[in-house]
Amino acid sequence: MPQFDDTAKRRIRFQTRRGLLELDILLQRFMAEDFERLSNTELAVFSELLALPDPELFAQINGQTEASSAPAAALLDKIRAGRAAV
Repeated sequence: MPQFDDTAKRRIRFQTRRGLLELDILLQRFMAEDFERLSNTELAVFSELLALPDPELFAQINGQTEASSAPAAALLDKIRAGRAAV
C-alpha cells in the first residue's frame, strides 16, 4: 500500500483540476470537505479514479456507470454526498 506524503497529496490536488466544469466543481467541494480525512487506501483509489478521462469519471460520480470496485464505489458515494450539500 502506498503512503501518501504531502508531496503526493499536492499532486492529487493538482489532478483534481479538470476540463469539465461540472466535474471541477464537484471535486473542489469534495477536496475542501473530505480530502484531508482520506486514508491511504482511499487516496490510492482516488488516484485511480482521477486517472479516468473526464466523461468516464463524471459518469461514475453521477451513477450513470458502475464503479470498477467496491472501494471505488464507497469513495464515489463520499464525493456524491458533497454534491448533495449544494
